Amino acid sequence: MFFAPYEPDAHGVPLPDVLIRDGERADLGQTSSLLAQREGGDPVAWEAILGRRFDEDHQKLVVAEHAGEVIGYGWLAYLTPVADGGHGAPDGWYLSGVVVDPAHRRRGIGRRLTQARIDWVLARDEAVFYVVSARNRASRTMHAELGFEEVTEEFTVPGVVFANADGILCRLDPRPDAEVIDLASRRAR
Repeated sequence: MFFAPYEPDAHGVPLPDVLIRDGERADLGQTSSLLAQREGGDPVAWEAILGRRFDEDHQKLVVAEHAGEVIGYGWLAYLTPVADGGHGAPDGWYLSGVVVDPAHRRRGIGRRLTQARIDWVLARDEAVFYVVSARNRASRTMHAELGFEEVTEEFTVPGVVFANADGILCRLDPRPDAEVIDLASRRAR
């Protein structure tokens, strides 16, 4: 399982002196090491993959740095799902790929990386999106706390596959009156 177990009462102490900043090419070695630690495989191969992603105009890397080391990162990607063969998902900026060093988890780093990416998008566009497995309660809870609403389960984003066909498309926009709907809870009834 690539997402955190749902433990709503498990909180660590926030890590001081963490800098959230735009990622640079020089960060790819450290980000690929974190990814290899999580996914397995060769960090050099991951660095090549992340380097190609970094070079694309519609991708953005944000990193968390502490004591001169990258201890976490997250990506943004501008996607055009329908034009690329999908359905039911709008064009726009999508959050993807948060990875935090296991030694620094549950210290607010993932939330800070997510908030920084949200802020970046909303300074440029009217909404930000993300897709999530209904089983990933930790992510769904955090994103709901940050203002995301669950929009639909009827969508396809090319290249995104959910093992249990349980994906949820979520949206955040700056409207204070946005209705929050918990689509996964409907499935349980």
